[in-house]
Amino acid sequence: LRLAKSSNANEAAAALRQAQKLMAIHGVTSEDVALSDVETHTAKTDAGKTPPAYVTMLGNMVASAFGAEKVYQQVYDGERWTLNVEFYGVNGAAEVAGYAFEVLGRQLKRDRSAFLATQNKRLKRATKVRRGDLYAQAWINAVATQVTRHQRTEAENAIVEAYKAKRWKDLETMKPRDNTKGMRSHDHGAIHQGYQDGKKVSFHQGVNGSRHAQIG
Repeated sequence: LRLAKSSNANEAAAALRQAQKLMAIHGVTSEDVALSDVETHTAKTDAGKTPPAYVTMLGNMVASAFGAEKVYQQVYDGERWTLNVEFYGVNGAAEVAGYAFEVLGRQLKRDRSAFLATQNKRLKRATKVRRGDLYAQAWINAVATQVTRHQRTEAENAIVEAYKAKRWKDLETMKPRDNTKGMRSHDHGAIHQGYQDGKKVSFHQGVNGSRHAQIG
């Protein structure tokens, strides 16, 4: 079918005839061909079955940056529940979004742990978790200021939506855990520090429409 777009008329016609013959033999429709352009990339997280809100914030941000979509997969390995994020899209969107999610996720985990190490060891676990999540959300908000949403074409939107409809018949909405409820005045320091540390992250999406993530 790609050869059928050749500028050589004879080559294009021959390629189209052969493609149509193969499609008829194997029961492949034009929609099947279009959907084959959709690629996927699965990224693992350290989260359990129901992730904290900042994990989905990170997934939303990188998907938007590269014009990908994502589905959260709750996986049981026989011992414990874990969460995967499957990105899908066209023109390399899934792979680069998955790469950005994994790299930024490692950086965030490291920075969040370093921040929590500065907190009073006598704090209750709930307080540490709340501050850690507030820190993480502010960190992501700071990185997000560098992000410009990638606009897909109408044709790309149609392919992605058709892929979603064909692959997943009945998706459920997953509600992440909000560990920041009951915020106290002393927690504002976590937000400030998270935002300051997030501003130190260099996140480049690529130039001239190319999907490429450069993270430092």
